[in-house]
Amino acid sequence: MDERHFQTFIDKLQDFDYESVLKKIRSGVKKPGILLCGATGAGKSSLINHLFGMEVADSGSGKNVTDRISRYEPEKYPVVLYDTAGYEMGEKQQEKFYKDVIGFVKKSNGSGDVKKQIHQVWYCISAATKRITPMDLAAIGALSGQAEVCVVLTQIDAATVSELNEMRKTLAERLPDTDVFRVSLDPRVPERDMDWDEMLQWSVDHLDSGLKLAMAEALGQELLVKRMEADKLISRYLVAAGGAVAMPLPMTDSAALIAIQTAMATHLFNYWGIDRGTDKIKEIFVNVVVANAGRIMSRTLLKLIPGVGSVATVLINGSVATTFTWAFGKAINEICYKAARLLAKGQKVDFTAAFAMDTVLRLVQKYYQRKQKG
Repeated sequence: MDERHFQTFIDKLQDFDYESVLKKIRSGVKKPGILLCGATGAGKSSLINHLFGMEVADSGSGKNVTDRISRYEPEKYPVVLYDTAGYEMGEKQQEKFYKDVIGFVKKSNGSGDVKKQIHQVWYCISAATKRITPMDLAAIGALSGQAEVCVVLTQIDAATVSELNEMRKTLAERLPDTDVFRVSLDPRVPERDMDWDEMLQWSVDHLDSGLKLAMAEALGQELLVKRMEADKLISRYLVAAGGAVAMPLPMTDSAALIAIQTAMATHLFNYWGIDRGTDKIKEIFVNVVVANAGRIMSRTLLKLIPGVGSVATVLINGSVATTFTWAFGKAINEICYKAARLLAKGQKVDFTAAFAMDTVLRLVQKYYQRKQKG
């Protein structure tokens, strides 16, 4: 295949079936099940809405699985959320909560149906109550035997430092193996006094490998956690890239490798949720990044591999394939991360400039050189 035929091959990538690949990616995602519970007024709905960037509690999309528990499975977010009705203080109400919620988790995790499994429980206690109740301790202890459990002390702006420390001391003494995180939605509370990042890292870490990426993808504002998991996503494609080049082959015969890289770019774009915006954004990404993966590859290698005079003389081995795939993935990841960070701040993003051919190429070359230097 000469350069003219190679150009024809690249042009055919304009017909890359983005939607089909995207559908396949989404259908293969296992969704973690997370149950939030606690007393009435503990701020469970606010916590969900803040972390996942969606008005779950107000969406009306929840399905009652019991008279106390609603199940939410947002179409575009790879997570299943279970929101429990809070319990009021009083022996009968607490007993009913204990029976319904803990019984539900036990039944779900014993059913053998992965789609119904509760992987984590976030037990919310409002710091405004100033205390940890016997009911809290009993429920957390019982739930810990059924799923991974953490305690989220919400509304910490409503408690003094000494009151908050006393609550944490009680939890540490009575539940020494349970992680506790402090959060508040009050903008006046300094970031250093809250544990948002630690809580979300705990949530990702306490899932098996098949669920970690889905959890990170579902997060709304916590971009650093998402970025770290995106790097792991790129690593998945490196194995496939190396396998596509079992022996050195000409650049002009690299169709399989380019297909892997376009699928990776599509996966990253979906992971960051940027395609949940306007169709124009998706169009820019598909037309520039996906359709031009071959051009980006050839121009990068022509510039960075010494002694290469033309596309036809480029030989790709496993090392070159994995290095370029890593660099390409890191470039797309950086663009998406920066765009998501601006969007999270309410700022506008010029996606035409962000995904311009020269911008992508410059980043690919930067990461390619970085990888070569070790």
